[in-house]
Amino acid sequence: MKRITLGEFRERSAEFAGAVALTPGISKFCTGPLWQLAAHDYLHAIPEDSPHLIVEESGTWLAFVERDRRGVFFPFESAWLFGSPLAGEPQKSAALLQAAAKRWMNSPCGFFVGGLSPRSPLHEILRQHPGAREIPTTDCMIIDLSDGCDAWLERRSKKFRRSLHAATEADGIEIVDAGESGPDDLYLRLLQIQRNTYKWREGTDIFQYPDYAAFYRAILGGLHEQGDLRLLFAQRDGTDVGYILGGIEGETYRGLQMSYCEEVRSLGVGNRLQWENLRRCAAEGITRYDLGMPSDYKKRWADIHDVKVGVFLVL
Repeated sequence: MKRITLGEFRERSAEFAGAVALTPGISKFCTGPLWQLAAHDYLHAIPEDSPHLIVEESGTWLAFVERDRRGVFFPFESAWLFGSPLAGEPQKSAALLQAAAKRWMNSPCGFFVGGLSPRSPLHEILRQHPGAREIPTTDCMIIDLSDGCDAWLERRSKKFRRSLHAATEADGIEIVDAGESGPDDLYLRLLQIQRNTYKWREGTDIFQYPDYAAFYRAILGGLHEQGDLRLLFAQRDGTDVGYILGGIEGETYRGLQMSYCEEVRSLGVGNRLQWENLRRCAAEGITRYDLGMPSDYKKRWADIHDVKVGVFLVL
């Protein structure tokens, strides 16, 4: 059992990602180092000298940081608690947490563990701990692509299929991929579209908040570097009027943001982007298409409401 620094964690992030890939019942994308470190650095802006509890033993990992008040530890990303701070074989990671708390904490401390599927192995182990309390986290909406796009489309209502067909037939809209552009140029293109949305005009656009903007910029850059970025633009007369942004992890696509200019709202650009992206994902072997947190429009697209839970422990 070795406690490591945040700097060492960054250097060994590939090892952590390997442990995440083997952990059942969690979101691999949001537990992974790219998501967690982007949130740590930009979304929560945690100083590097803040108390961290990062421990590795034989391929099993813990990654916590103290936040809000002394003795309370969170995953690096705690805005939604999409990911788990424990990675590796569930029994071993739960035991490692108890051993690490006993060795390095001078008094009882609280630990938030999020992003767990109900009744998954890790959830079952943690909830049996004396005094454990379940806490709310954020659910996701999932499209099942295991049987391909056609099977998914057959499960939709006639009204939905008519609406989607109308969007794909809209004149003057072309869907293009990100091409060979670098992450800086791509991000600027996204921002230009955001500035022409109704949310931006109302002052409620997520990219108007510097911490969230920096978080998504870091995610975009990391995905681009890894070769896992999936980004499509909608264009009219060669000008960007919409985009859909996400990334892949194994056979899962994780959606991040989608926006379009207010001037093309009536053309169904959002539906057109989502459908084209879904088709391309299915063609490359993606079986699980994660739309992110629930919303009314996502319910019409999704097959599964993926419930997630968390556990709070005092050790």
